[in-house]
Amino acid sequence: MLRRIGWWALGGLAVAFFWFVLISIMPRGQGPGAGWLVVQISVPFLLFTRHIPITWYESLVLNAASYACLGLLFETIQLTVRSGFARLRH
Repeated sequence: MLRRIGWWALGGLAVAFFWFVLISIMPRGQGPGAGWLVVQISVPFLLFTRHIPITWYESLVLNAASYACLGLLFETIQLTVRSGFARLRH
């Protein structure tokens, strides 16, 4: 399970790095535009750090940590359902 959570964190790192590269190559003054909703969904910490300036490497670490937390939640629920603890008992 620890390895799978690591993969979740690596996925979050890759997503944040993708958005960093994409926004870096865009001309100044242009953002993702209509895709801004996609950025906010795929980078969950943006909701909390909207008015706090952060660097690009801090955003990579924050996104990796948030994806690791989501992965921990998902993997725990999946493990519980698979093991049969979540069965309804009458």
